[in-house]
Amino acid sequence: MKLYNIGIKGIICSVLWIIIFFNPPMVFSNAEGYRTLTVTDIEGVIKGYLIENTPYGSEQIRVQNINMSDSILLSPEWDYEVMPAPKSQLTGRTAFSLNIKSDGRNIQTYWISANIEILVDAVMTSRTLKDRQIISEDDIYLSKKILSELPAGYVSDVKDIIGKRTKRFTGINRPITEDMVEEPPLFKRGDKVFVIAESDTLKVTTVGIASEDGIKGRPVKVLNIQSKKEVFGEVMEDGIVKVRW
Repeated sequence: MKLYNIGIKGIICSVLWIIIFFNPPMVFSNAEGYRTLTVTDIEGVIKGYLIENTPYGSEQIRVQNINMSDSILLSPEWDYEVMPAPKSQLTGRTAFSLNIKSDGRNIQTYWISANIEILVDAVMTSRTLKDRQIISEDDIYLSKKILSELPAGYVSDVKDIIGKRTKRFTGINRPITEDMVEEPPLFKRGDKVFVIAESDTLKVTTVGIASEDGIKGRPVKVLNIQSKKEVFGEVMEDGIVKVRW
């Protein structure tokens, strides 16, 4: 029985020796000159990485709820850096490797995680907007929002929205996206419009009746008054419809 106990102790000692040999501690807790990396330190280095590698400024970035599984001691002679995990979106809960370096060589890596929030300007509706409503300054406002909570194609400048026309009903306090608005029509269905029909050798000007609303840069259907035939053309900036033969 005594031999059996010695054997178990020997195995345990061997395992502990292997763990210490292959995973040496960075330093001992009472080592002179060493300091413990704080959550504030980690927050600062993550924020610095995001400022350097994203288009967002310091005032737009929030680093919160940092999770460190180990207490990390740092020698005055060592540097450290963070790198996001592969394919990270850099918003929401994000994993980072914290790399401890000596003379440019990586000597230890720790894994940490943090919640990343990016604040951006977003144009919001200040009231309910009807379908095909021309948007005025009173209909919208600018607000700081968390990027990960905004839909794709959100609009960040009110100048890009004022004077545009809604494409559908939109409720109050909703972020406006690019696909929710369009240029207002230069003419409406039933209006008389000038039509320029041209080829490489000929140019003819006539008058037609718009079969649908005409929006700049888009194709439109027009009834030729003389021939009573419908033609397709492109709405030019001045409201003239240009038809290519």
